[in-house]
Amino acid sequence: MNRVLVLFLTTLAVSACDGGNTSPSDDGGERSDRLSGTYRAAQRCTGLGPAGVDFTARAQGSNYYLLVRGEGEQPVYAAVDRLEVPPSWNSDQSDVETSAEGLPLHEWHARLTKEAGWLKDGEGRAQLPDDARLAYDADNDRFFFVPPTCEGGADSADHIFQHQDQRLVLHELNVALAGERDRMYRDAGQRYIEKRRDYQGGSGAGGVTTGHEDRNQHLLNVAALMKADAEQEVPGLARLVAEHQPADAAAARRYHEELPAYLRAAARAHARWYIDAAEIRLDWFHGTYPDGEAAIKEGMAELENAYLQLAEQ
Repeated sequence: MNRVLVLFLTTLAVSACDGGNTSPSDDGGERSDRLSGTYRAAQRCTGLGPAGVDFTARAQGSNYYLLVRGEGEQPVYAAVDRLEVPPSWNSDQSDVETSAEGLPLHEWHARLTKEAGWLKDGEGRAQLPDDARLAYDADNDRFFFVPPTCEGGADSADHIFQHQDQRLVLHELNVALAGERDRMYRDAGQRYIEKRRDYQGGSGAGGVTTGHEDRNQHLLNVAALMKADAEQEVPGLARLVAEHQPADAAAARRYHEELPAYLRAAARAHARWYIDAAEIRLDWFHGTYPDGEAAIKEGMAELENAYLQLAEQ
């Protein structure tokens, strides 16, 4: 089964299991073995400074929406539509592995695209690792990445992400937009399968086709889908930006100040879904398919512009 069909069916299955629910799970005020809310660390293992990390649990036990806010002079965001943090099992499948401190270990996987380091910001700086392991201390509601991702584990206090009472100001908007992107990906998946069949071949109403080897045309087709989303789908998200503005005046001011940085991250998440579906990587672009490569970059730019216009509505 080709990659895009797997991706499309997985999106449908996860959405069905979630029941379309993009609301945070109800903690009930009790101790939970699940990450929930916003956590903050003074330093990140990537060599950057402090960061806030906002988890919103999907209905499935190990799946989350993730929002990362780098806290420099200007905020830098990364919006991750699907994060998997399942328990890390021993080889005998009987017990969950634990850290040196006796805390349960979890596998951290940012899932959307195969491009290594897709959690990088627009300047190419990694905001958080794509694949790592973390130890979760449920009693103190904190977590930290374990070696080799982060040296020192719990001994490096600056690297421990501690739960904080206040959510990131763009938390609710991120959850709403991630849910809408799920819908757009499902719609795009149906359209893309036809484009994919033209390129790679497959069975259809007209029988079995062999496809073609015109990689340049394939990239042009993918770019056209990106541009169509920028023109037809993204503008409709403006209502969500308006609906999720905080009522508190100070929070509303922060919301508008940080909105452009967040929308750039949302646009990257949207564009990278297509990049993954097309089985391409931007670091493969060396002028081999000049028209298609240029069109992909134009599609990414048009998506970013469309998202940024949401802040001006």
